[in-house]
Amino acid sequence: MIRPLRGVMESKSSCSFYYAAYAANAKLALGSVQMDKMVLNDTFADITTTLNESIACLGLITTSPDQAQDQHLEQALYNLCKSIEGFRLSSKRLFEHISEKTKQALMQRQNEPFKTPPRKEDLVTPTDFGQWNTIVAHIKSALQQCSDTLRTTMCLAKAASDVKRSTTLEDIMISYIDIMVLLARMQFNIKDPDSYAQAYDYLTSAEEMCAEKKYTAGYRWLSGSYYNLGTTMIKTDMYTEAISPVRKSSTLLEKDKERANTNEGRLQLCKRYEVLGICCQKTRRFEDAISAFRLALKRIPVSEIEKFVSKAATTAVSTVMEQETLLPKLIDRFLRASVIDPDQESIHFASEHISLSTINAIQKCFIYECELKVWHALSVKMKLFKYELFIIERLLQVYDAENFPLRRAR
Repeated sequence: MIRPLRGVMESKSSCSFYYAAYAANAKLALGSVQMDKMVLNDTFADITTTLNESIACLGLITTSPDQAQDQHLEQALYNLCKSIEGFRLSSKRLFEHISEKTKQALMQRQNEPFKTPPRKEDLVTPTDFGQWNTIVAHIKSALQQCSDTLRTTMCLAKAASDVKRSTTLEDIMISYIDIMVLLARMQFNIKDPDSYAQAYDYLTSAEEMCAEKKYTAGYRWLSGSYYNLGTTMIKTDMYTEAISPVRKSSTLLEKDKERANTNEGRLQLCKRYEVLGICCQKTRRFEDAISAFRLALKRIPVSEIEKFVSKAATTAVSTVMEQETLLPKLIDRFLRASVIDPDQESIHFASEHISLSTINAIQKCFIYECELKVWHALSVKMKLFKYELFIIERLLQVYDAENFPLRRAR
C-alpha cells in the first residue's frame, strides 16, 4: 500500500468509510487474483502479506448512524461487497483445490505397499495441507473479517433498490451467509470433536442474523450446510454425531416456508428425515427413528404420490414398487422401525401418515396394496398377520366382485 494512502487511512481525523472501503476493495481484489492464479497454474505462492493487509483495511471500515448517504458512499459500498463476494469465491476455489491435492497425495500413499495407508477420516476431511497450512489459516482470518465488515455495513444497505449498481440488504445477507457456510466447512475436521462446535458456531451466527433481519430464504442454505456436515459424519459411520446436524438441517428447511411448500423442498425434507431416521435406528433410538420416518412419509410430495398411483389401472403394484422406489422404501423403513421397537405399545400403518387427499379411492387402495406387500415381507420373521388382515379387509371394501374380480381374488 502506498505511503500517502496508508497515512490517510490510519488518521482518525481523515479516514472515512469511503477511503477504507476502497482500500479494502483493492486489497481483496488483489488477493482474489493471486488465489485464482494459484489454482489455474497449480502452484504455491506466499500471499500472507496481501491477506494481512486485506484484514487491516477491512478492520478500518466503520459506520455511524449519522453517516452521510450519497452516491459516492453507495458506490463504495457496492464495490466493497462485490470484492468481498469475489474474495469468497476465490477462497472457496483455492480451498477446494488444496483439499483435492491433499486427497490425491493420500490416495497415492494408500497404493504404495511400504507406506502406512491413510485413515478414512483423513480422506473425508483432510486437514494437514503441508505448506498450505499458513495460507488456509490466513484465508479463514480474512473471511472472518469480511463477515464482521458485512455486519457493520448492513445499516448502510437499502431494503430494496431499482438502481443497477447498488447494494441491498438481501445482497449483504447472501454474502454473509455464504461466508459463514464456507468458514464452517473449512473449520470442520471429522477427527476433532471440538471443530464440530466451532463449525456450528459459524452457522448459528448466520441463523441469528437471518432471524434478526427476518431473512427466511437464508435458512435453506444453512440447512444444506448442516446436512453436508451430517452426511460427512455418516461416511465414517459416526451415526450418533450425525443426528444433531441432520435434525438441524430439517428444522431450518422447515422455517423457509416458501421452499418447504414446493415439491423440491418437500422432497428434500423427505430425504433428510429419512437420513435422520436411519441414524436414529443405527443407534437404537427407535422412538426417534419412527418419528423421523413418520415425518418423511408426511413430506412426500403430492407429485410423487400421483406418479406412483398413475399406473394403478394397468400395472401390478409389485412392478410399480420396483420402478418408483421412494414411497415403498419409506413405508418399509417406517414399518420395520415400528415392529423392531421393543417399547412400542401400538403400531400405526404407514398409509395413515401419507397425504392421500388428492387421489381417489382406487388409487388409495394401490398404496394400501404397496403397504400390504411390505407387511408380507416383514411377516417372514415375525407374526404380523393381524396387520395384513386389517389392510386386506380395507381393500375388500373397495374391490367388489363385479368391478374388480382379479384384484379381489388376488
